[in-house]
Amino acid sequence: MNSEAIATVEAYFEAFGTRDMERILSHFAPDATWTIPGDPALTPWAGRRTGPEEIQQSLTAFFAAVEPLAFELQAMAEADGRVLVPGRYASRFHPSGQVLEGEMVLRFTIVDGLISDYRVFEDSLGITRTYLGEPLTTAPA
Repeated sequence: MNSEAIATVEAYFEAFGTRDMERILSHFAPDATWTIPGDPALTPWAGRRTGPEEIQQSLTAFFAAVEPLAFELQAMAEADGRVLVPGRYASRFHPSGQVLEGEMVLRFTIVDGLISDYRVFEDSLGITRTYLGEPLTTAPA
């Protein structure tokens, strides 16, 4: 049986897959924080955002720049309202057109059925280089 926190994360992923901004944002608390590693001056969707307007700005930039080619989530783990979601992805980044495959861990904190904190752990340097069209110095894992 899934916990309420895992059910909230699953509903978020379902909404995210539709790219319906209103539906996605409905899963976040009004003062939610959204943190994606990287320099927002180089990777527009990166950085720390707070609240639905700033989260929407990050998502809009992400949707414009990232074409998902593969997205695979592994088993979610939950403890005390925190949900960890490991996974793999392959994405084409625009405008460079380059593809990056990588692994990530997503961490959600759920309070009263809403996401209060979202953090991504991934190869932010590889993503930035791919987005900018720079060569990667090491092979992806």
